[in-house]
Amino acid sequence: MNETGATLPSAYSAEAAGAASAAKAGSEAPSLRSTSLAILTQNLTRRFGRLRALDEVNAHIPKGAIYGLMGPNGAGKTTFVRVLLNLVNPTSGSATVLGYDVVREPVKVRQRVGHVAALQPLWDWMTVRDFAGFMRGCYPRWNSEAVSTVLDRIGIDQAATLGVLSRGQRAVVAIAVAVGHEPDLLILDEALTGLDPIARREVLRNVIDAMQAEGRTVLITGQDIADMERICDHVGFLVKGRLVLEATLDDLKARVKRIRVEHPGEAEVLVPAGAFQIERRPRETVFTVENYAEALLSSLDGPGRRVSAANLSLEDIFIDLAQAHMKGQDMAGAGGKLPPNVPGHGQEQAPAEQL
Repeated sequence: MNETGATLPSAYSAEAAGAASAAKAGSEAPSLRSTSLAILTQNLTRRFGRLRALDEVNAHIPKGAIYGLMGPNGAGKTTFVRVLLNLVNPTSGSATVLGYDVVREPVKVRQRVGHVAALQPLWDWMTVRDFAGFMRGCYPRWNSEAVSTVLDRIGIDQAATLGVLSRGQRAVVAIAVAVGHEPDLLILDEALTGLDPIARREVLRNVIDAMQAEGRTVLITGQDIADMERICDHVGFLVKGRLVLEATLDDLKARVKRIRVEHPGEAEVLVPAGAFQIERRPRETVFTVENYAEALLSSLDGPGRRVSAANLSLEDIFIDLAQAHMKGQDMAGAGGKLPPNVPGHGQEQAPAEQL
């Protein structure tokens, strides 16, 4: 409960309590440890009963990156975020955020991280201004101007009570407050869902662009792949709890191509190792490769054949990789062939919407 006796939403309670504890430890935020990575996980696994929500995830998210974590529903995106914030413990493996171990040093992590989840719970009886003021008291540093800039650009009246705001407006308030303590890492877990195009553009411009300009890191999870392609410079694909691919966006689009071989009659085309989404038709063979090189086209050429390579959108790449992994095809992702998903053991069960 807060000072008035009202119950605090659990997400804010946990994070605010951790940040407040850190604030009491000293007026200055701790300096970042020497590492080039904002997030590093090693064989990170989280089981819920027989389900492995995270299955030996090895993520490497550089400082200053705008990193988009994509995956089908139930892929493990939210579980990944919750482990980073120490809202759930890993079953095995390890994770560090800004150089701090998420299990041993959760308070230090929360002090430097801003987090907004989809449908973030807010206190309906508070005004926007009161809510921002409450959260201000939880951190040793606060930038009221940054909060007001986001709210003013969207046209949200800070005197309005949170209960009268729309879903999209509440999301904007949560995002604005999340950047108030000038976090070194901002995590938006499906947080852009429900924002209208104008609000989304303003959030991207005033929050994410500002974070990047200052060398801070943003981790975004979600299903809007068009948004990811427009704003992210690094991407990761989670499928069935496994990080099947992680790359810079430019590198990914340069090396994942769809190959088309047009050939006479029923000629058999020998597709290269590691190819996936293979479609064989009477007069053409189409497949996707993850490590494209110009020499590949020459190796597939022959009498009467016409070979071409097509660029793919991020959405096409994601769908091809996800479908191939779900079908159990081998892909040369994340440094090697992907091992099959192995069911875990345990006692807990997680609702699908929390994965």
